[in-house]
Amino acid sequence: MCVAGCDFVESSPHLFLHCNIFGSVWHLIYGWIGVSVISPYYVPDHFNQFVYCGGIGKNRRSILQVIWYAAVWEIWKERNSRLFKGKESPPLQVVERIKSISYMWLKAKHTSLPFQLHGWWLSPFTILGIG
Repeated sequence: MCVAGCDFVESSPHLFLHCNIFGSVWHLIYGWIGVSVISPYYVPDHFNQFVYCGGIGKNRRSILQVIWYAAVWEIWKERNSRLFKGKESPPLQVVERIKSISYMWLKAKHTSLPFQLHGWWLSPFTILGIG
C-alpha cells in the first residue's frame, strides 16, 4: 500500500503522479515554473509532457529535465523516509528540496550561469532570461 496512507496500491504512476500527497508536489512545481497541465497516467508520458511544457527551446527542455529528475529523486527519498524512518515532510518542503537540488545540479554542470539561489527559487526561467 502507498506509504502516504491514501489506501491505494503503490505503483509508479500512483506514487510519482497520482497520490494525493506525492502528486501534489507536481502541482506546486507547475505553479513555480508557471505552467498549467493535466498529468498523464504513465510516468514516461509525464516526463515527455513536462519537458516540453515550457516550449521547444533546448535551454528550457534541459532545465525542465533537471527539475523533473530532481522531483522524482526527492519524491522517492520522501517515500523511503516515510517507509523506513517514519518521518514525513509536507509537499511544500519536498518542493523546496527540489528547488535546491535542481539549482545545485545546474550550477555544478554550468558554473558560469549568472544566477543565485534566491532568483532560482522565485522563478527559474525569468532568472535565466528565458521566461
